[in-house]
Amino acid sequence: MPGADDFGAEVARERERLLGVADQAVRWARQKGATACEFDVGAGHGLSVTSRHGEVENVEFNRDHGATITTYLGQRSGSASTTDLSGGAIQECIEAALQIASCTDEDDCSGLCDPDLQCTDFPDLGLLYPIVTDPDEAVRRAVELDRLALGGLGPGLKDSDGASFDSHLSCTVLANSQGFCSAISSAINFSDVTLLGEEGGRMQRGSGYSVARDFNRLYSPQRVVDEAVRRTLGKLGARKIKTGEYAVIFTEGAARSLWEILRRAISGGAVYRGLTFLAGALGTPILPGWVTVREDPLVAGGLASACHDRDGVRTRPMELVKSGVLQHYLLSSYSSRKLKMVSNGHAGGRYNCFVTADAAHTRSLEGLMAEAGEGIVVESLMGQGINLVSGNYSQGASGYYFKGGERQYAVQEITIASNLRDMFRDLALLGDDTDERCSMQCGSVLLPRMSVSGT
Repeated sequence: MPGADDFGAEVARERERLLGVADQAVRWARQKGATACEFDVGAGHGLSVTSRHGEVENVEFNRDHGATITTYLGQRSGSASTTDLSGGAIQECIEAALQIASCTDEDDCSGLCDPDLQCTDFPDLGLLYPIVTDPDEAVRRAVELDRLALGGLGPGLKDSDGASFDSHLSCTVLANSQGFCSAISSAINFSDVTLLGEEGGRMQRGSGYSVARDFNRLYSPQRVVDEAVRRTLGKLGARKIKTGEYAVIFTEGAARSLWEILRRAISGGAVYRGLTFLAGALGTPILPGWVTVREDPLVAGGLASACHDRDGVRTRPMELVKSGVLQHYLLSSYSSRKLKMVSNGHAGGRYNCFVTADAAHTRSLEGLMAEAGEGIVVESLMGQGINLVSGNYSQGASGYYFKGGERQYAVQEITIASNLRDMFRDLALLGDDTDERCSMQCGSVLLPRMSVSGT
């Protein structure tokens, strides 16, 4: 790994290089006739290592960059992209975008963001840390994790399916012809291991992982392996259950998918197109009154932190749902104009989100099972059976059956079904088992009744 001075100098050089490319691109676009333009350029590098059977399997060095230019001719727009950041390639990209703009229809909602909404304050959000650049160090981390998993194989565990370690640094510059210019550098580190288990001739697999901006804050190898062991053993002996109606608990991993669906359902693009069951729901109850969904893009070191969106609009903490009532749609500059509203900084990407309940409706996972008595705990989901317009929900699932508040046996190859409107309205309790590794911070969710298709 480079020293602190070397690392800082490297980041500064890359930042200045991309700022220069962006400034030149904006000036060229205006010179070539664009009435307005925005330029997004990014570069990144890092390495990825995989280990198999306790030996290094693959080492990849990654270095990439690319840019997108959007030009406007009045209310007509066109975009083009390139992975070549040379002056000639950038100019060709600008000319292609202008050519596309000249062939499009006018759209009175297109254009740069409102200048008054542009971000002018760029606080340090703690996204940048030195990364692992020494391949020997990266190999050591991946191989150590794999060998630790192999050395801990016990009853029910057959083999390791490999481990990996990744460390990457990226820098992104966004600039437009209204004078906006922002450069953001960030780091991300990841490690994981997957184990194979077998019982009765049937194989299962489970993984453990860690992710952090600062590699020094990654989980210990033993903690990652312990998670993989627990998840693999928990799947052994899985079977189907009898078709019927059951109480269903989504563990925090599966529950995240529900809250991501909610974010999709309140996105401005889905709302103005009428492609969501929550169109027209602003200001109405969509969750029980004891639930709040808060978004905070400014969390220091957050995995989804940003002081502005892809339009350059400043972000801010918001309660998306307060006491069960929908407070905001997620609006970009374009979707806000379509809805005759004001952008709240949601062009591209997502931010740190926190789903909370009052103390009276919060339990441990064990407490949720005790409250329900009998039902299914869903640990993973699969399939695409979600109709955002009608709210109809149907997905494949696996997890385990519980009775008397106690786990009985693993289940798989089942389908759970309901309607999202009913699911959100009928939430009974939330869990306190949030996962700090995720930008969506939520616990398990207890739904008193869902249709389950099994045998």
